[in-house]
Amino acid sequence: MKIRPFRVVAAVTMAAAALTFTACSSTEESSADAAATSTEAAAEFESGKTQDGREEGKAPTTTAAPNLPKPTVEELNDKLTRALDGAVSEEEKLGFIEDAEQDPQLVDKLVEAAKKNEVTVKITNVGEPAEGKVKADAEVTIAGAPVENATVDFVAEGDQWKIAHDFACNIVKSAELDSAACQPEA
Repeated sequence: MKIRPFRVVAAVTMAAAALTFTACSSTEESSADAAATSTEAAAEFESGKTQDGREEGKAPTTTAAPNLPKPTVEELNDKLTRALDGAVSEEEKLGFIEDAEQDPQLVDKLVEAAKKNEVTVKITNVGEPAEGKVKADAEVTIAGAPVENATVDFVAEGDQWKIAHDFACNIVKSAELDSAACQPEA
């Protein structure tokens, strides 16, 4: 009686082996074709050319941050006011906030968070731009309470200064809202 389970296991193992050998032998010809195709593709890749003639394989280059002129207090206040204004279209606001395209709803969440926490921001002084960034001193209040030593960071992107992603995310998180654009990088 103890022999019977052994025979079942042996029979199943042999059947599986037979199927494996059959699968391997039936794909032997197609494996040769696949190897030839992948060798041709590898040769194309190694040449540094794609089928449309563009060159590939170069190391990525780092693009320098745009060298924008120092923004004025008025320009930055206008941008912040419009970014927090519920009447301004979402599409327009996407251009005001760094990385907002990661979560197009970020602008709506920013407006909602600012309203929920009664956030007001007024730029009072703009620092000197450095490496595509500028820090601005601001009078910030949350629910009527002033925030000491508040600053708002802006980044140069394209042809304009945008509200830094971190500032927008901090406002959103303070209202206990969530955004795909505000997730920690893994």
